[in-house]
Amino acid sequence: MTALTTNDTSAPGPGRTARLAGLAAASGYLRLELSRTLRDGRYLLLAVVAPVGFYLLFSAVFGGKSSGPNTTFGLPASKEIMVAMATFGAMWAALSATAPRLARDREGAWSDYLGTTPLRAGQVFAGRIIAGLAVALPAVVAVGITAIAAHGVSLAAWQWAAGLGLLWIGTLPFVALGIAIGSLANSTVAFAASTGLWFAFAALGGLWVPPGVLSSGLRHVATALPSYNQAALGWHVTSGSAPTVTNFAVLAAWTLGFGLLPVVARPGSWRTRRSSTRSRSSSAGSGTAVELADVVKHYGPVTAVDGLDLLIGTGETVALLGPNGSGKTTTTSVLLGLLPPDRGHATLFGTAPRHAAASGLVGAMLQDSELMAGVSVGRLLSFVRKLYPGPLDLAGPVDALDIGSLLRRRTDRLSGGEAQRVRFALALIGNPALLVLDEPTAALDVQARRDLWATLEDHTHRYGTTVLFSTHYLEEADQHAKRIVLMGAGRITTDGTPAQVKAAAGAGRLVRFRLLRGDPERFAATTGVTALSADGDRVTLRTADADATVWALYPERHAIADIAVADASLEEAFLSLVSGETESATKAAQ
Repeated sequence: MTALTTNDTSAPGPGRTARLAGLAAASGYLRLELSRTLRDGRYLLLAVVAPVGFYLLFSAVFGGKSSGPNTTFGLPASKEIMVAMATFGAMWAALSATAPRLARDREGAWSDYLGTTPLRAGQVFAGRIIAGLAVALPAVVAVGITAIAAHGVSLAAWQWAAGLGLLWIGTLPFVALGIAIGSLANSTVAFAASTGLWFAFAALGGLWVPPGVLSSGLRHVATALPSYNQAALGWHVTSGSAPTVTNFAVLAAWTLGFGLLPVVARPGSWRTRRSSTRSRSSSAGSGTAVELADVVKHYGPVTAVDGLDLLIGTGETVALLGPNGSGKTTTTSVLLGLLPPDRGHATLFGTAPRHAAASGLVGAMLQDSELMAGVSVGRLLSFVRKLYPGPLDLAGPVDALDIGSLLRRRTDRLSGGEAQRVRFALALIGNPALLVLDEPTAALDVQARRDLWATLEDHTHRYGTTVLFSTHYLEEADQHAKRIVLMGAGRITTDGTPAQVKAAAGAGRLVRFRLLRGDPERFAATTGVTALSADGDRVTLRTADADATVWALYPERHAIADIAVADASLEEAFLSLVSGETESATKAAQ
């Protein structure tokens, strides 16, 4: 197995290092956003190809040549339509780079995953804005080049530069609109809403017909819209005049209005995290990695977590188990700072969860989190790795998890098992002090599961990493956890080593045999037996004294065969404890 080693580089100083790291993180995220947008065929079709095609069509319909009839701004139709179609393409570019992508990131919990990394909400927000503006440029440039080639459109150098710059800045309201839609709608609705508003703003804003052709009433409507005023910036410059204050004021008002929508609707999701003042070494040295104190979380009338207290020491490997609805996922979300508790508090290494994440202390693998779509696996791993102060060498997790062949593949073209291995690599690559793994082996085959646990055990042995994981494969918890925390009805019901949990359930040992004849119920009274189950001719006796039970079966030797003794599994202890909790809750309700 490839050893997982860190790549520790020296830094010029803490203050400058923090600024450089923040700038690198923001620029890295921007590159990811640009990469996935520019690879999207719909972007190329609707933001570049369609505006060019519409320019050629409309310029033929409304005059075409540079000597054509003048319109509202005293421009030939070819120039006026050039600006209109450049605006049309820039609008879609901004909307497509923000609304459906942000909605999908929210739906797929990618945004939640980012909240567990050192990347700050403000850096993500800035990356989305800049990406939305940047992808508008190809649309503007493509239409301009087409106008020059098809109709010999000629402008002074300053007019080309000013027009490009103003149309680019004028795209900002549509970036804000895209972020608002993506923050409030699912991906299907976001795409439909973006497309509908794109066409509506274009039609009502005078982009599909010369503004001078519009009626007086429609003209008044157009001049109040961001689409018209964005185009007006270009029309003014192209005609040799200066844009009006009204143009900028209308664009600013729409930008502010759209920008306030997600803030009002989801105020908590836009709070930025401050950096923790604690270093990794001082925090880890406190001896406590995770502390949940009297945590309560309600969803309406349902109490998901009910006064939960939990301490996990540094270096522990803990399995968090429980039936569906026991509060495991909510507990994990509170622990990671993704959900605020209604009462109580959570700390990681002595500081708030979001502060710990901002300091690079946390690596998470969320069960329902999808990978960022449209980017390559290698680019994504490199980006996340660079967010952390002391990451592993990239080759270590890549080789250990056998994902080298996936590095050039897009994340949205991975199988379920491949995506799961990449998610684990993302959690591990930063070499965090705490790993929180929710169903880490889901969708993996047997060999991949073994490789994952071998990689994790090697890593924790080398670096003393604290691990908290949940799983439905209870044999994994039995084999790999040093401590098991069992939840039920939002509370901890059992907490101890695997052996202690089995003892608490009265699991004892199991005596199994094949019944040749007779009623299996007669064995319930056998010495040491605490429980009996039968499945066809297979009988299982749970016993507190396996030796005594086997000797007591000797008189029945002619009625039984294939006798075997085994330790009770954690799964059996789990089922026993859960059924006991259910019965207690039922009696309490009665």
